[in-house]
Amino acid sequence: MKRSRKPCRKCHACGLNFGDHCGIHPDPKAMWHHRTCPGFMNDELLAAFEADQEKHRPNYSKQRRREAARKRDTEPHWQGVLPYAYR
Repeated sequence: MKRSRKPCRKCHACGLNFGDHCGIHPDPKAMWHHRTCPGFMNDELLAAFEADQEKHRPNYSKQRRREAARKRDTEPHWQGVLPYAYR
């Protein structure tokens, strides 16, 4: 059976459920197999996860650079030769 990072139905109310992956467990379905997941509704694990995420803040200069590159990518590149319509 293929392992998935996607949470199962039982993870619905958990704070570590991010829709497409679990915040802590690489295989959430295996954590529920014949027992209750140890991370389900666990405030200590959620606080530890949020503290860890706070340490690794996003790189804002990297985001600005990517936005500028996306904006530049939309501009036409003529490379010195104009199309026939503009000659």
